[in-house]
Amino acid sequence: MSQWRLPRRIAAAALTTVLLTGGGPAASAAEAPTAWWYDAYDVGAIHSQGWTGKGVKVAVIDGNINPDLPAFAGRNLTVDTRSLCADYPQPTTTEATTDSVHGTTLVAQIIGTGDGSGGIRGMAPDADLTFYSFGTKDGEPCAASEFGDSLSPTALGLQRAVDGGAQIVTISVASGTRPSDADVIANAVAKGVIVIVATNNPTTSAKFGKDIGGYRGVMNVSAVDRRGALQKNADGSPFALTWTTLVAPGVDLSTVGNSDGSWTDSETASGSSFSAPLTAAMLALVKQRYPESTGNQLLQSAIHNTGKDDHELTYDAASGFGYGLAWPAHMLRESPLQYPDENPLLANGDPRPTDRQIEEAALRGSTYPPTKNTDAPVDPASPRASDTPPQDQPTSTSNLPLVVIVATLAVVLIAAVIITVVIVTRTRRNRAGGSK
Repeated sequence: MSQWRLPRRIAAAALTTVLLTGGGPAASAAEAPTAWWYDAYDVGAIHSQGWTGKGVKVAVIDGNINPDLPAFAGRNLTVDTRSLCADYPQPTTTEATTDSVHGTTLVAQIIGTGDGSGGIRGMAPDADLTFYSFGTKDGEPCAASEFGDSLSPTALGLQRAVDGGAQIVTISVASGTRPSDADVIANAVAKGVIVIVATNNPTTSAKFGKDIGGYRGVMNVSAVDRRGALQKNADGSPFALTWTTLVAPGVDLSTVGNSDGSWTDSETASGSSFSAPLTAAMLALVKQRYPESTGNQLLQSAIHNTGKDDHELTYDAASGFGYGLAWPAHMLRESPLQYPDENPLLANGDPRPTDRQIEEAALRGSTYPPTKNTDAPVDPASPRASDTPPQDQPTSTSNLPLVVIVATLAVVLIAAVIITVVIVTRTRRNRAGGSK
């Protein structure tokens, strides 16, 4: 979440420093802002190999957007017409506000053409991207436009993205959480949808805490600069968050437009808001190359293949780097199919969503609101409709006594009928013989 919006220890840090700068001199702080990550990751070479995210469905949940800019000309961009905020019904705007510049810039990082202010070329330019808008201008607080008593606007956007078939969802806004947000996270996890959340920034950490990134199964991404260093606190110390999953570029980057009201000028911005969509775009590239891989396997690949070179899986919460620096070429080199189809982020210690919530979401089809009683125990052994045994056969040995009784009564009844028929027949014959 960027600073301009409301809404492995030392070894790992050294590794990211060398990789992002290519071992060359550190960039000057006075340099003009650019999408420096494009060259650092050699994205042009990745695209020349055919990996552009084509056909992969990505969703962005953010404040607002101007979809009619040159940055999106010819791109596969759809804006959901339903705003996520009850008090702000317009999902798009032509006005350059804090939130529209924010959302527009993040989308450009994924599918941008490089035209217009900021010159941002997207990491996954051919992805099918759907934008879910808060409709706000400057991070105004709001209630969800649906299920406002139970869902946050962010969770509502996530549910809409799941319903819309998104494979990867990136979120760089903060809206607090509501009681049923965990059910929506469970829906996404059960369906294998990747949920990526930008972590807090130094100026927002106290206000928002983990927000929706605090749920199990969610990837949390923090920002580093072109030297591989984390953002800084006011005292100059690294802004290290113990719940970070990965780090990615997010410091001193250019924007599409500026919050002074211009779409023709750019400005410098920093924050994890940039890091989350870049990571989502990397995973879109991998999904295109390995279409049979599941969302869980893509998550496994992301945490196993950090940095430029192969290494053992390592996690360091204290450093703030988590599993390390997200690196697209490394992920593209290794097939996700080698990893288990299990979400590796369910073991992060947070209690929600529970295993039972995820199991129930899988059984009911990941809908909202839940359609079955969540207080009832889940019975994974329950037969499917097609597995239901014929009704005229016993389903267990506990029904045998009843079957025996019914069968005995039937035999007795049949015997009684036969005896009655015999007696009546003989009587009629005797009467017939006497009248001749």
